[in-house]
Amino acid sequence: MSKKQPEEPQQPSLYTPAEVANFFRVDPKTVTRWARTGTLNPVTLPSGHRRYHAAEIHRLLQLGDASANANAAAEHRPEPEPGAGPRARAVLHSVIRDYFGGDAAAAIRAIRTELN
Repeated sequence: MSKKQPEEPQQPSLYTPAEVANFFRVDPKTVTRWARTGTLNPVTLPSGHRRYHAAEIHRLLQLGDASANANAAAEHRPEPEPGAGPRARAVLHSVIRDYFGGDAAAAIRAIRTELN
């Protein structure tokens, strides 16, 4: 019979702002803005640097994938280009929240005005 070694507690996986930015294909400053507005919940290290829980980031990426797939199925349209859907959706939601106070109709009006 072999001795069981005590399991070391697993530390949560943390990502740097640059790594999170790469996942969502945004600038690292956007990740910092998301942290300030409460979209992301960072861990602040004693050094003052921010880190982001891997579980939270992966959950957001999965939510983006799920909503993109649900919308595509509901509208009977082909899937968007790989990688563009969930990331673009996350950015769009943050822009609507940050710049239009959560009013999607105001964002649409602004886009229509720019296109005309």
